[in-house]
Amino acid sequence: MTAIVKQRCIEVTQEIGLLEKRIVESSFELSLFSDRIETESDRFPLDSVFDISYRFPSDSPDSLGFLYLHTSRGVSTYKIKTSPEQLIQEFKKLVPETKYRL
Repeated sequence: MTAIVKQRCIEVTQEIGLLEKRIVESSFELSLFSDRIETESDRFPLDSVFDISYRFPSDSPDSLGFLYLHTSRGVSTYKIKTSPEQLIQEFKKLVPETKYRL
């Protein structure tokens, strides 16, 4: 099954060597399917996802934003560099509005 839309997420880690500290940035995709949202390490059935929201704390083009997946298991947070508007629009087409998401 092919993903309807994908959102690139960022993972930032720090590596400490003998004489230096490096910041290592890697990426992975969060994919929306007709029945689930999937990352490399998690899978959320759509009936357990209440809403998706995001926030960019700064207007700087290099700043990281946060994507929030509101689910029955709690809120999962992912770092992002690009707007997830397309992901949110497609999600809203698949999941009807509820009292949690107006």
